Amino acid sequence: MQRSAAAISESLKNVPPFPPVAVKLLSLLSNPAVDANEVADLIGGDATFTARLLQRVNSAQFAFPSDITNVRRAVALLGLDTTRQVMLAHATAVYAQGGLKTETMRRCWQHTVATAVLAEEIAAGCNAFTSVAFTAGIMHDIGRLGLLVAYPEEYEEVIRNAAERCLDVLEFEEEQFGAHHAEAGRMLGELWGLPSDMALIAGRHHDPCEGVELSLLRIVHVACRLADVLGYDVVKPLLPSSASDVIAQLPPRARARLTGSPEELCERIEERIREFGSEPADAPPEETLALLASAAAAQDLEPVTDVVGAGAESDLVESTIEQTQLRRHRALILWIVAGLAAIGGAAWWAWR
Repeated sequence: MQRSAAAISESLKNVPPFPPVAVKLLSLLSNPAVDANEVADLIGGDATFTARLLQRVNSAQFAFPSDITNVRRAVALLGLDTTRQVMLAHATAVYAQGGLKTETMRRCWQHTVATAVLAEEIAAGCNAFTSVAFTAGIMHDIGRLGLLVAYPEEYEEVIRNAAERCLDVLEFEEEQFGAHHAEAGRMLGELWGLPSDMALIAGRHHDPCEGVELSLLRIVHVACRLADVLGYDVVKPLLPSSASDVIAQLPPRARARLTGSPEELCERIEERIREFGSEPADAPPEETLALLASAAAAQDLEPVTDVVGAGAESDLVESTIEQTQLRRHRALILWIVAGLAAIGGAAWWAWR
């Protein structure tokens, strides 16, 4: 059933908002001079984000010699770019979980991760937009996520029919819904108050590239198309392309710096899909509580001079009574929130 763009906009207003912590992080991290402690404190105010960050920093991927139980230390060890990637991937995966129950919808998520990885690779090769390319790739298809949350069965049918009939997915979405997923992304970007560059990416990542300027939008556009070419498509393109054809949309100086083969790129994508695909739909309450208990016990910040150097120690180690009391207060809040979440989760499972 075709819907008007106005009806789509109204439906998207009822879609649960993107996690507020993630939106605040995007805004905070858009400032190159952001204080890492401020980022850590924002994450530390949310129990689920705290637990996920501590899970990741203590994973085998990083293999630090001792357990990290403090959010500020975790951010210092991971760095702002990796922290942003972990938090945004977690937020997007959690947001999309309601629709990731079928193979069709899982392909949407894999395409999102592939685009983010490729955007990061292109940015690194071009030495431009390196701090935001991955985030832009993760956020580029929020419109698709919004449609699958608002219309889970109808949207899956649209994707499946477009795939089976090799239709142009944007045209088919507009025919069925009155707006395609890029337009839905623009609407959600405005509704959620995303930074303007992220809202632009969400709304225009399918626009043809014009001129020769290497912009973040061009990087994500190329990454999105390259993901399709490498097999991480949601719907097969009408006109098959090669990786070299897609990369040709980048300026010559950018193309010359891209050295990874398609096989190498696919390996990196698969690694990230496995990494982010492990996002638990419902993290075991006991695991989350254990992590938060460790964070609560770490009432005084751990020394980090072996990681960030003595010059940064004064920014990370605080010893005043007022600050210690503040940390204890936050720890208590985390305990309460986590306890309520565990009780609620157990009750939900029992009822189900």
